[in-house]
Amino acid sequence: MATEVNNVEGSAAARLLQKHAENPLHATVEDVPDEDLKSPSTADVPDKSSWGQTVSTKAAGKQPVRDTNPLDTQSHEAFPELGVPKPAASKSNISPIWGGAKGGANGKANGTSWSANGTPRTSTPASGVSTPTGVPPSMSIPGRNVETVVLESQYILPRNQLKRPIPDIVKDINRKSRAVISMVPAPSGHLKFEATGPQDKAQQALRDLVQQIGSKAIPIPQSARAHIIGKQGSTIRSIQEKSGARIQLPKVDEGAGTLDDDDDAIIDVIVEGNAISAALARNEINKIVGERSANVNTKLKSIPAEFYPFIAGPNNQLASALEAEHGVQVRVPPHQPWSASVPQVPAAGQRPAFAAPTNDNYIQLAGDRAAVQSARAAIERQVKELQNQLLLDQVEIRQGTHQFIIGDRGIPNEDFFADTNCVVVLPSTPGIDTVTIIGRVDDVNTGLEKAMDLATQVHTSVFDVSRHHKIAPGGAPTYSRDISRYLRQRKEIERLEKLYQIHINTPFSEGIVSPWELYAREGKNAIKAQKEMSSIINSHPPSRLATVPVDPFFHSYLRSDVRPTVQNDFGVNLIIPDAAEGDLPVLLVYEGETAPEEAYHVPQRTPTANELEQFQRGLSDARKHILEILNHQEQISTETLEVPIKYQDKLRRFIKKEQDATTRAAGDIPVRVSVRGTTVTFRGPTSNVESLSKKAAAFVEQEKEDEKERGFILKFDFPQKFANHLIGKGGSHINELREKFDVDIQVQNGEVELKGPKAKSERAKAHIASLARQWADETSHTLKIEPKYHRELIGAQGSQIHRLQNRYGVHINFPKTVKSGRDDESVADAASEAGKPRRQQGPDEVTIRGPKKGADEARDEIFSLYQYLRENSFTSSVAVQQKQLPSLIGSGGAGMDELRQTTGAKIDIPNDRNEAPGATVEIQIKGTKAQVAAAKKIIEEKRAVFDETVTKTVEVDRKWHKNLIGPGGSTLREIVIKAGGPEDRRLQARTIQFPKQDADGNSIRIEGRQDVVDKIIASIKDLVSERESQVTDTVDVPVEKHRSLIGRGGEAKRQLESQFGVSIDIPRQGSGLTGVKLVGQPANVEKAKGHLLSIIKEQQGETIQIPRKYHHAISENGQFFRKLRNEHKVTVDHAGHAVPSKVQPTATRINNGALPLITDDAESAADAHSWTTVDTASAEDGEIPWLLRGSPENIEKAKKAIMAALEQAQKNNTIGYLILPDPSTYRHVIGQGGSKVNSIRKQSGCKINVPRDQARDEAIEVLGSKEGCEKAKELILQAVREGQAGRRD
Repeated sequence: MATEVNNVEGSAAARLLQKHAENPLHATVEDVPDEDLKSPSTADVPDKSSWGQTVSTKAAGKQPVRDTNPLDTQSHEAFPELGVPKPAASKSNISPIWGGAKGGANGKANGTSWSANGTPRTSTPASGVSTPTGVPPSMSIPGRNVETVVLESQYILPRNQLKRPIPDIVKDINRKSRAVISMVPAPSGHLKFEATGPQDKAQQALRDLVQQIGSKAIPIPQSARAHIIGKQGSTIRSIQEKSGARIQLPKVDEGAGTLDDDDDAIIDVIVEGNAISAALARNEINKIVGERSANVNTKLKSIPAEFYPFIAGPNNQLASALEAEHGVQVRVPPHQPWSASVPQVPAAGQRPAFAAPTNDNYIQLAGDRAAVQSARAAIERQVKELQNQLLLDQVEIRQGTHQFIIGDRGIPNEDFFADTNCVVVLPSTPGIDTVTIIGRVDDVNTGLEKAMDLATQVHTSVFDVSRHHKIAPGGAPTYSRDISRYLRQRKEIERLEKLYQIHINTPFSEGIVSPWELYAREGKNAIKAQKEMSSIINSHPPSRLATVPVDPFFHSYLRSDVRPTVQNDFGVNLIIPDAAEGDLPVLLVYEGETAPEEAYHVPQRTPTANELEQFQRGLSDARKHILEILNHQEQISTETLEVPIKYQDKLRRFIKKEQDATTRAAGDIPVRVSVRGTTVTFRGPTSNVESLSKKAAAFVEQEKEDEKERGFILKFDFPQKFANHLIGKGGSHINELREKFDVDIQVQNGEVELKGPKAKSERAKAHIASLARQWADETSHTLKIEPKYHRELIGAQGSQIHRLQNRYGVHINFPKTVKSGRDDESVADAASEAGKPRRQQGPDEVTIRGPKKGADEARDEIFSLYQYLRENSFTSSVAVQQKQLPSLIGSGGAGMDELRQTTGAKIDIPNDRNEAPGATVEIQIKGTKAQVAAAKKIIEEKRAVFDETVTKTVEVDRKWHKNLIGPGGSTLREIVIKAGGPEDRRLQARTIQFPKQDADGNSIRIEGRQDVVDKIIASIKDLVSERESQVTDTVDVPVEKHRSLIGRGGEAKRQLESQFGVSIDIPRQGSGLTGVKLVGQPANVEKAKGHLLSIIKEQQGETIQIPRKYHHAISENGQFFRKLRNEHKVTVDHAGHAVPSKVQPTATRINNGALPLITDDAESAADAHSWTTVDTASAEDGEIPWLLRGSPENIEKAKKAIMAALEQAQKNNTIGYLILPDPSTYRHVIGQGGSKVNSIRKQSGCKINVPRDQARDEAIEVLGSKEGCEKAKELILQAVREGQAGRRD
């Protein structure tokens, strides 16, 4: 295939046209067989064996009818050596030809006068053999025969592979032979050799010549490879057996390209054998190629991408016309306007040079081979014309406006071409402003004008980043560079561009402040973008950024291993330079902690002073962490090694394997290895580089030594019955051995041939021999297992069988339902299938093959599993109504899961659903006999219940739905249970179904047995009827009375609601509302209202006046009020009057320093105390109102109790405060269960209050008459002494 546009005439399509013009010959000359050589059998060779190509049936049908005319000595067809062939040829004699870099693959058509296989032709047929029709009989001159052979260029070895030039080889053969060979040039670069002399000598001389200069390779299209191999290698095996030649095809990865890449790619088939066998094999291969490779899919890789729009035409019109004309599919890729390189303007008087595309972006043609070649030739002619027509011109336009010419913000590339008939090329490299226009001479200026018009319609503004942070470490240019790197990494600039339909250019020049450039169609969008950009820049002061210089070797390690840790532990984002960013440092930006599932949003708020300090701490810790990691690494060094290209692929695999086993296994950073030409560069930690480079050098040297022994061949016998094992499926095993031992391995007819270095061949032989011994120990078992159990024995995705195979080291094969063969299996696969065909595996047969012990154990386990499945594979089915399935399955499958757990059976419900109203579904049950019976019984019981189930609806206004449900569903449960329905809440919810909130209608759906449904409907109607007859009344209750109506925890309210059968709604506390709503039946509401009014009336209260000086003596710190409330149901308040101040003791533990310490002697401290008495009568004059609320009779009782307490308070005119040195002795005063203090109260007639919190230094209070208080004090001290004495004892 041509590689330059200016050389398209050298393509396959051009050569096809040339061959059509140069090869018009129709006559054939029949070959004379060599009587000294044994001819192939008639079974293997066509009826008329010849040295030339055999005419196939298909080709023979295309031969023109020849008439027998008188001898014409001027005929170029009958006497081709007498003149030049005609320039025209009949189409019927044109043979298939393949395009590609190697030219035609099989040359001339079957039956033409030139020999395509390089075997000699004779001008003197054997006696009794007729010459071909249409050609005068050849004249035989006794003793002088002329043998002819024509070699096409592709069948001649290249000059660098010949030992000597061809003329020298011919001279050497002429000196040794009795025949004389002469070389005559032939059309299309072919060579014609004529040998003159005795027939046998002339033929032998030509055979010797062909042996020395003829190529063993036959170029064929890669798409024909699979057809030559045939199913499991059957075709290639047949050709080898018939011809006696050996045929070798390259491996798939060694071909010029893959089938998907280009069907027109050419590969070489090597044919080895004598002249006859090679010719026969070549004929068969050419026949297959001609028949099988009619359709191709080719790519035109030499056409510049800039030509694509001109070839496709506006709206793809030209490409469509090409498809219609030639009957092929034509795909012309769209032209990509962005280019990394700027096209060069040619010098004056020269045409511009356009390069072929470097990526896989080629024009593709698909269809019949001849049609594709014709279409290809037409395209290449068009390309040649374009090469002479197209010009290019360039203009400098600011790069920021380029995307407003072509692209999302400009116009489509197709529209630009349709408007101008020109192609535009825009630079993708930053900093380049050159816009290139390509078109014909009359169109280039139009394209330039169009590009400039589109670019100048853009509003341009600048954004000065340095204005926001004038003082930045490293300078404003560095800050501008770093913040743009960060915002691009966070795709924030991309977001702004999409949001405001603008383009933001962030140029950077070392040491120069370059403002950012904004380009927009509408100026207001640029202003909006600048406003948001200012907020973003202000939120990222220089203190939020930091840099760390890092060797590029560590970049990938930082990116994969360190970056996540730094982000999680320090809240710092790492921006690591890519390969195109050169030696830029690693950038650190503080972002703070974010939840892993939350997307980070770039802040737009100016940070506070505390946040700035947090930035600095986070960046400092992250930077320290990174430097600690890097400082622990070795010094980075670089070494190079010169490696010939042919060894580089093996070296690459060796290095990968070596680093996987050492560096990567240890968790270290692997050495980076790069290749340029023959130079392999190692870069990484010094010790690792030194070690790896030494190993690589030793490997290469060993490969060079091995290369000297590549011709060594080692053959040994191998049991043919194990050939399949050695080759493996698809040749996998034998390819693995080839890779492992670096030798070529061939297996054929019970023999293994190893070709490669002697030492490696010996190791491979030893390994293969050990495999043979291992396989000799193998045994096979065949188990009869019903096919219905195969799936469960195999397991999900083969998991069960894989486990058994790995555990016992055996191969287990289940029968396949469909056995498909492939036509592209390798020769190795063909060899593996050679020999006796295998017995067809029965549908109920499972085979186990492997070492005897493993095979026996695997057989036993599989058989045990089979027996288990048989015992646990009882099945049954239950037919249920399809509409019952939801209730059987339950919410989230809960019902079915419960059934499976209860019975242990496997229950399958089919997924298929029938739309028919009464459709039924078969539920499959599988398990043991007992499990199946239990599950079936439960399902049938549920089916019986469901069959009796009826569904009814009742219309109820939505306003009553909430009342029917009740608090927490209580009313609903009560209705269902009373009607005899289920107690399970899940089933209750299904029994009564209310409409959803967003659904229309008031229908309530009731489902269940007939009697239950009727009772539920009756209950609902009664409840609704009752609700509808309810009335609402309001009672004004003072706010201070609300609390008593509610009671503790709402108990009083609930009692009233239950007592009167009404609902009571009391306003919220703090609302200030006084209206209490009563809802219920009219009679009940009236009763409840009367009761509330009576309560309010009862609580109007009566006021009595109490002298202020006796208030505290009577109230006893609130104990007296609690007594009135508990015993007489009377509450007391003071109508807002202030309570008199309480008399405080004049002596406490704090101001009484004379008390002994608790650490003093117990006897000396036993009587130590502080005693103070105070007159209880307050100094305050006047009275305080006591407002008593309750029923009249209770108030009277309370008044009597108050008067008695007042009289007692007047008598108890003294209060004493007793402080003991050790508060822990207070417990002796109380006694067990309060027995001691009660005794003291009774004897003294005083009230005694012992403080609960003794640590607060509170005194014991004694209230009573002066004499009583003194007596109580003595009794208390006596109790303390007795308590301490008892503790000492």
